Amino acid sequence: MAEIVESALPGYVMADIPVEEGNEGTHTWTADRWQEEFSASRSRLKAFLDARDPYVVLARTASRLLIETVHARPKIRRLEQAEVELLQTLLLASEAPVLRVPTSPGNFVRLWQLVARNLRAFMLREDDRKGWERLGQRVRNHTLYYRNTMERSDCERLLSAILTRIDKQSRDAIGFDLSVLYAAMTRLFEMVRDRQSTFMMKLGDLLHSQEHAKVNAAISFFKSAYPLAGLVWRDRDERYTDLRSLRYAAFQLSELAYPWIFTFSRKSLEEAFSPSIANELFSLAHDKGELAGGNPDHFYLNNPIWVKPYIRLPNDELFVPLPQLAYSFPFAIIERLIAEHDGLKKAYEAARAECLEIEIERSVRTMLPSAEVYRAVQWDDPETGKTWENDIVARLGNFLFVFEAKSGRLHDIARRGGTRSLKTNFEDLYVEPGIQGWRLQNYIDTHGRNAEFRLKRDGLRIDFRLDKPKVVYRFSICIEHFAHLTSARHNLMALSLIQDDTAWAPVLSLGELGMIVRYLDSEGAAQHYLTRRATLEEVLAFEGDEQDLLSLYLTNGFWLDGKALDGQVLRFFEADTPVRIPKIPRENRRTFETPVPLSPLWQAICRELYQDRENRHRFDLINVILNQSPPTLAEIERRVRKYRRGVPHRGEDAISVRMPVGNRVFVLACLLAKTLPDQQEWPAFGRSMALPFLQEGNTVDCASFVFGRRSKESGFDGYSFLRAGLARKRSPLMDNFGLSEEDYSEDSDDE
Repeated sequence: MAEIVESALPGYVMADIPVEEGNEGTHTWTADRWQEEFSASRSRLKAFLDARDPYVVLARTASRLLIETVHARPKIRRLEQAEVELLQTLLLASEAPVLRVPTSPGNFVRLWQLVARNLRAFMLREDDRKGWERLGQRVRNHTLYYRNTMERSDCERLLSAILTRIDKQSRDAIGFDLSVLYAAMTRLFEMVRDRQSTFMMKLGDLLHSQEHAKVNAAISFFKSAYPLAGLVWRDRDERYTDLRSLRYAAFQLSELAYPWIFTFSRKSLEEAFSPSIANELFSLAHDKGELAGGNPDHFYLNNPIWVKPYIRLPNDELFVPLPQLAYSFPFAIIERLIAEHDGLKKAYEAARAECLEIEIERSVRTMLPSAEVYRAVQWDDPETGKTWENDIVARLGNFLFVFEAKSGRLHDIARRGGTRSLKTNFEDLYVEPGIQGWRLQNYIDTHGRNAEFRLKRDGLRIDFRLDKPKVVYRFSICIEHFAHLTSARHNLMALSLIQDDTAWAPVLSLGELGMIVRYLDSEGAAQHYLTRRATLEEVLAFEGDEQDLLSLYLTNGFWLDGKALDGQVLRFFEADTPVRIPKIPRENRRTFETPVPLSPLWQAICRELYQDRENRHRFDLINVILNQSPPTLAEIERRVRKYRRGVPHRGEDAISVRMPVGNRVFVLACLLAKTLPDQQEWPAFGRSMALPFLQEGNTVDCASFVFGRRSKESGFDGYSFLRAGLARKRSPLMDNFGLSEEDYSEDSDDE
């Protein structure tokens, strides 16, 4: 089985998921046994924090998390942000006095294993379930671990756009500008990062400098950084005579100074921002012991620090161990502040919806610079008499990309696995957009060139060039969603929310859309990814999110064998390395680059087609090529080159290959010709190649190329394109309808 899957999915290997360090021997544990472990490990965590200086414990752990965000060490298990969140919450729930007791490096290692084990036990203390209850378990796992669905810059831009629109209302309702407060929170993150850099520079001086003066200066810094560090060092400057011993002892000192990175006086915050904003930052903080009366079981899926992320110290200082919570839970923080102000909430929801559409439009224009992009497209359905609207529609050649914006929030109860709230969220955010997109497809298929569209803002008519048949690709774009669950269609089918032929649109978060824009910085690759992603689940059943799928595309260009994978559900494990590598996108996206491993001839042909902007079928032709098997394309190239060298082809002048992708078939036909066919007979060649593959319910895209023996061209000598069998999608959520008549589109050009 492993060999079959690996050959069908180039670039990947099958492997058993490894057992995490510290969890050996637990694979046979029952839910009751994990419940015991959950209670015991949490008690040990509480005792650990109460017996030591908890601020040192939390700061040292938070610093490691910050470092690993940038520099992951492959042989060491990464910290999860949720683990640091739990430590912060347990500190806030403890009423024990702060003991000035240090923590040894070995105890830190044991602590980090223990907190990871506690979170694991929290999830495994439930029996395996089915249906909605099983989905609830997976949702809880997502809520517990999944963080930061947007890049920092994207998050800042979106929040700034939303909040500046409601600053006047926020001043009137709560006395300050929400946009200014959020900007202060993001600046606080930078201030922590700056302090981390300073701390590490001092640590570098301590460990590597050959100058006693620099080493002593670093020791003085660490001694004064935090009271426990100074207390432990006392008068030991003269005790160590050789530099090696001094470094070793002082390194232990530095381990106790980490709270300095995250601690800010009120005065420093007032200088950095303003007294009023400093007050608001302190209002977003808990006091130690403040959470003592809370139910600790609720901390895992409804953590109070998600909406009040900071800690207030007794000496009027702000402790900020997790400044990244401003990016992980920005909406939760803002929505708590406006919860009691109905007018402000309505303004916020309207701004959120508008800004989502604007960001989608900006992203689409960026990744598809040749496309015509429209926002708020309306059309009238003569069958129902209703007027429908699609949020963002982009026309690229004969492709229409429809993006439905869903700005609604996930219910708190849904995040905790509540069945009724989950069902409502899934229907509203993930099923309805597919129906909206299919309405547009069905309207175009029914009325063809008579279909009419207009802009909502001014009624201006839109020309989608419907004289040629269009293929519609649908996507739902949310601000937030359950990434590992809503990316895969089979999850909604398992819950009977949709059927096999129900309208469906892949669900992406806005952050995932931004990731696609960043990593696919060639229009040729971006359009191919979108066309394949829209139908990927007709070929592949998977457990993963958009990071896994984009990594799959970057690895092999979605070159996979759907037949060999039929019946398999692939679970991606640590498979998103390609999108963890920093990427600065190119400025000029009007180019052709693709992860699909094309042979030189076909790479050159695709580039030539892409540059021919007058060719109305250039993207149709390119996609037929990109959807073929690369080894097959390489074999065709070998035959073409042999023919052009004069090697006899023994009458085999026609080559035809096909690749089924869901209910579509992509046919590539090549003619090896001594003399080029005329324009009258040439289209008939493509039709003869395509018709044998036309079956009820299928659409066939056929790209035909002619290669002359004594050609002066490096690529092809002529081409044509044909699309046949355009069919309407059945859906139990709409009226039943049958297949439309076959519709043909063809174009030829002899060179």
